[in-house]
Amino acid sequence: MFNEKLPKFLFLFGMAGWIVALLLVLKLSSVNDFERLEAHVKTKAAENAFNIVSQALQDKKTDEDIVKQMEVWFKDGWTAQTGSVTTICDNDRSLFLNIMNEETISTVCRLRI
Repeated sequence: MFNEKLPKFLFLFGMAGWIVALLLVLKLSSVNDFERLEAHVKTKAAENAFNIVSQALQDKKTDEDIVKQMEVWFKDGWTAQTGSVTTICDNDRSLFLNIMNEETISTVCRLRI
């Protein structure tokens, strides 16, 4: 009796292993998809934030003027601009290189703290 059930048991046990392996592969695939989506969302959020900030700073010609303007934003609570600065600082500071130097970027990102 045991000899008849052993091949069936081994077959089921083997199939269970394949099913578990398949589920793990699918799970890992979905984790990679999620990570790619998360990176894409961060990139797009930073780009949108940069568009808001750069438009608001279009008349500022020097890094000093930019810092002064941002100080006003943070002091007066201009949420669209300050939220955008925070988003850029958190997600992709290199976007700021289009309008200011590295030292100014560090200063600006410290303003939000």
